[in-house]
Amino acid sequence: MASPGRQYDPQPRTNRHGGGYTALLGLWAPTPALAAQQVEVTQELARLAETRGFAVIGLEQTEGSFAGVEEDDLYARLRRLLEGFDYVIVQGPAGGVDRVIVLGEKVPFVPPPPAPPAPAEDSDIVVPTQRRGTQHLVRATLGGKNGSRIESELQVDTGADYLVLPLSLVERLGVDKGSLQEREMQTANGKVSAHIGTLPSLWLGERQIGDVETAFLEDAKLGNSGLLGMSVLARYKLTIEDGKNRITLGSKEENGTAEEGDETEPASGNTPDKSP
Repeated sequence: MASPGRQYDPQPRTNRHGGGYTALLGLWAPTPALAAQQVEVTQELARLAETRGFAVIGLEQTEGSFAGVEEDDLYARLRRLLEGFDYVIVQGPAGGVDRVIVLGEKVPFVPPPPAPPAPAEDSDIVVPTQRRGTQHLVRATLGGKNGSRIESELQVDTGADYLVLPLSLVERLGVDKGSLQEREMQTANGKVSAHIGTLPSLWLGERQIGDVETAFLEDAKLGNSGLLGMSVLARYKLTIEDGKNRITLGSKEENGTAEEGDETEPASGNTPDKSP
């Protein structure tokens, strides 16, 4: 119920000065409209609920709030009372108010921070590595033709002409095995049969590398990890930093020469035999 001494007066107020105008700085101007009556939201909602026969859920959310109201229409009055809140007004079968649900105070929308800019295509790709003896291994994401993404561990190998992956990944990557070309490859364990095709994408860090020529080998012939070979590495200037356990793939100079101090990983022997 409304607090004592504070009553809602729906009658319009008249200008006691007459004529409807008030002098201000020597100019005649219309009298400003009177401010809407300030009421305590919790008490006014409780009063309306009791007199109009609807329920209020979440009334406690409005405690301590005031609002200016002057409308006679129930819906307009409710909207004015709750303009600082998130709420739902549920209509009954006859079109009247059945219940009012107060969800809480409105929270100003704060837009999320802008996404960081994508790395420039000509910027260096710096990839941390794990060591297996003298070898460097990197984590990469393989992008399949079916939209799949597969995390994979690859050994950096400048002696491999291709990106080399286990044959068991062909189906998971959505590659049609019938579209692959069969070719012999020379490996440290002798000659093996490889299936050559194109992988749509390979992700190193946040950089996507597209259309990577790939050799698929029987899992038992490949060992514990795939090989990051020259079908990727030859696109860049490779720097291997043993002390920092990382590799850097930089943009190649136009003349194709590497800068002084670059180190490259020695070939491991997994080199495809391209002779007919």
